[in-house]
Amino acid sequence: MSTNAWLVFAFGLAALVFGGIGAGLLMSQRDFRRIARKVPGQVVRLRPSRTENGVVYYPTIRFTTVNGQRVEAETGFGTNPPMARLGAEVGVLYDPERPSRFRVDSLVGGGTLVGAIFAGVGAVMLGVCVAVAVTGGF
Repeated sequence: MSTNAWLVFAFGLAALVFGGIGAGLLMSQRDFRRIARKVPGQVVRLRPSRTENGVVYYPTIRFTTVNGQRVEAETGFGTNPPMARLGAEVGVLYDPERPSRFRVDSLVGGGTLVGAIFAGVGAVMLGVCVAVAVTGGF
């Protein structure tokens, strides 16, 4: 196989990995939404974390479950700018079996946006590979 053919193969493999990660994130979000309960919550803290690209903010959310249990926990997903300002009310999706397992009900907080980006990039990359292969561009 030529060097160009190997490059197309490697690019196609990377496309499948990106698409697989995106699909996995989207399916995980869908499955979580099926079992989750939705309640209002409030951002009570924003923890800054330094990265090589700047600062990322991890919000701590306080909410009360439908059974009356109070929960205060930090999200596992940080953003810059913060996904909500300090004191803001946000929608919370939580696992009724384990309320500390929760997500902010938003495109960013739930992982939907990240999953869609990965799936979209994978689809575009795969489309380029197929077009190159079909046209004999390698």
